[in-house]
Amino acid sequence: MRDHLYLFIFMFHFSTDCIVSDMDQTIVITGYTGGSVVLPCSCADPQSTATTFIWEFQQQNRWFPVFEDVKYSGRRVLFNESSPTNLSLLISDLRMDDQGYYGCKTEANRITYVDLKVKGCDLVENRRTVVVTGYSGESVALPCSCTELLAKPQQIQWMYLIENTYKEIYPNEQTENYKNRVKLLNPNTPGNLSLHISALTTEDQGHYQCFVSSQQVVGFRLTVLHAEEKPHVHTATLTTHQASHQTQDSTTSQLKLTPQHVSQNVFILLGVFFSVLLLLLLAFILWRCRGGRNDKKVTTDGEELKREQDNQDDVMYSAVVHVKKASTPAHTHNGPVELTEYAPINIKR
Repeated sequence: MRDHLYLFIFMFHFSTDCIVSDMDQTIVITGYTGGSVVLPCSCADPQSTATTFIWEFQQQNRWFPVFEDVKYSGRRVLFNESSPTNLSLLISDLRMDDQGYYGCKTEANRITYVDLKVKGCDLVENRRTVVVTGYSGESVALPCSCTELLAKPQQIQWMYLIENTYKEIYPNEQTENYKNRVKLLNPNTPGNLSLHISALTTEDQGHYQCFVSSQQVVGFRLTVLHAEEKPHVHTATLTTHQASHQTQDSTTSQLKLTPQHVSQNVFILLGVFFSVLLLLLLAFILWRCRGGRNDKKVTTDGEELKREQDNQDDVMYSAVVHVKKASTPAHTHNGPVELTEYAPINIKR
């Protein structure tokens, strides 16, 4: 009887309806046009199963099934179909009209709400004209980008004004002049729409447009100069081949140092100054050491000389001769006569 009761409780628990984890709550999700987004929805109990559920989209105060709407065709799929408790919805290739409220509803009318916000491409220099200068034979980039670099516009067209009519040069080349010479500068960044034009000629100068929509357009005025007209950047190198007819102002402009060069020269001068100061300090220390050794040597020599003199004095004081000799026949004395002689000693005080 007890086993049947446990089995009944287990079957009842396993067959319970799915109660969504964020029931009656609204989750805010942000996506970008051209990208993908996951709308989360799952059962709170991992042992429960959702036999039936539905994703709905709110439009004009009415709810429409997502999987039955044509505009989501080929763009919506369950995020994890292998998990019976994961009911999340994956929407790819986001568009601005995908923005709005979504609902994940199970058979027990338990709903999780998702507020999807979609950020589109708003051009940085919208409705403005940018002036760009290029040089013949070189390349040039016409800068155009979205404020949100993760946002990819639904369309991008680059136009060139020919005979008062804008013709597309990217992605569809409507003129042979730009064939194999134009491309996007960085195709890996969705919001970077800058155009790269190679092998410039003077015929390329004119008016261009970065066109995303009728409300998002940036104009460009490209000027193409000859390579000889390109300004040269003067360096601090002095040359002796200056023309005699140059004025003092032009010579001075060639000798102007950039802030970078000035800072480099300051560091060099400081390095030389501290090197000389270090050498002087080392020379002074060496001089002091050698002077101390000389003083010590003179003192030692004087002490040795004094000790030597003292030793000589001791020896000279001990130079006393005691002589015993016989008396001469002229004397009447019989027997030997003792005679003590002292050597003369000179003592210097």
